[in-house]
Amino acid sequence: MNIKTWLAASLICVAAMSALVDGLFFWRGIYARPVTAAFADTLLALLIIMWIVADQRDHPQVERPFDYGFLLMVFWLPYLPYYLWRTRRFAGLGLFAGFLGLFSLGFFVQLAMWAILVLNK
Repeated sequence: MNIKTWLAASLICVAAMSALVDGLFFWRGIYARPVTAAFADTLLALLIIMWIVADQRDHPQVERPFDYGFLLMVFWLPYLPYYLWRTRRFAGLGLFAGFLGLFSLGFFVQLAMWAILVLNK
């Protein structure tokens, strides 16, 4: 397995564990955002940045300036859809939707739990 696969698997695992914690907090009635969720969001961002750096080695058509790592750390959110579009076109938009889905997984778990609670009353 290559490094991109490991990073993608790590990204999915961290998002799933964060969504589980968000769901447990919601189930117990604690609506404040726990510190673990903020840590997980930061870790997700770092994993995505590391995935972009690893993926860019396979795409030489995208140029990297000398301060690429710093720029990526600062502007990763607007750069991600541009990079995915530039390297993969329409498939990149699907991949971007998947990344957004991973970031929003905790919200979707809470929304599903709320819908189940409302429908059971």
